[in-house]
Amino acid sequence: MKTLLKREFWEHKGGFLWAPIITSVIFLVFTVIGSSAGQFAFHKFQSESSSWVVNIGGQDVPANSDSVRQALAHASPTDLAQMHDAVNGVLMIAGVWPLMVLGFVVFFYLLSALFDERKDRSVLFWKSMPVSDTETVLSKLLSGLVVAPLIAIAVSLATMVVFALIISVFMLGNGLPLALLWSNMDPLMIVGQTLLMVPLYALWALPTAGWLLLCSAWSRRVPFLWAVGLPLLAGALISWAVALNGMYRDTPVLGMMWKHGIARLLTGTFPGAHLIGVSDAINHHHRPESLHEGLQFFNGLNAWTSPALWIGAVVGVAMIFGAIRLRRWRTEA
Repeated sequence: MKTLLKREFWEHKGGFLWAPIITSVIFLVFTVIGSSAGQFAFHKFQSESSSWVVNIGGQDVPANSDSVRQALAHASPTDLAQMHDAVNGVLMIAGVWPLMVLGFVVFFYLLSALFDERKDRSVLFWKSMPVSDTETVLSKLLSGLVVAPLIAIAVSLATMVVFALIISVFMLGNGLPLALLWSNMDPLMIVGQTLLMVPLYALWALPTAGWLLLCSAWSRRVPFLWAVGLPLLAGALISWAVALNGMYRDTPVLGMMWKHGIARLLTGTFPGAHLIGVSDAINHHHRPESLHEGLQFFNGLNAWTSPALWIGAVVGVAMIFGAIRLRRWRTEA
């Protein structure tokens, strides 16, 4: 299995590694450009105004190290908590970009995983090796749902650090104390929350992964049409038939079909897609008042106790089993 995972990484290094890195570099370049433009605007503002201020705890404080430190020393616990949430929230948003591209990478990787090996005949070589269909399919599944997310998370954390360094240079250029940023950072919380996302992501993406592998093993050409076109066409036909018969009372059923069926199949590889399944539970709660409460909605019990998570996982396992059997049958045919 270790060798099979290495093989998948070597063959798809561009998507697994370089795609999130390039996405992060582009974001950081635009961050530098934006910071430079902001620096120019702030200097112009300072030249036109006698003083430049920052708002801390609802009070305007002169933008210099001594004034800011004094304001922080007298800030209330609520103001400090809000500042902590703001800093860590901005850092986590900065690290979202590699995770966004992860959804596309994993989707198209799984969609072509079993199709391409038949197309280029490499499946014949691997069939000659002492490797079973189960091991091969599971290695592709683990590569897409575990290895690729871990690499994207590592790139995301590195992006956050570089982003913080860029902001630090901007702060130094404007006389702001770096403690305003670095003392409010919570690296253990950020790393813990991002790593906690991996098992939740893998479970939620199981039906999507199973469906994509099933289509990849079944299709003789253009698996994308089977994977995307078939669910959309089936959903459109069912919705059209219901509307044609005037069965408006079944509209909630249609909503469940699109939300927990079709949308689940097509968006499961994107991090955060599980919020579709737990949105009903979230709507019954008050709006999260802090970053911690928001993360509890994202990775907490609302997600892990959702029936949609476990029902979808069972369906995904069944489709993965079907993909394993199809790989053997398609190759022998």
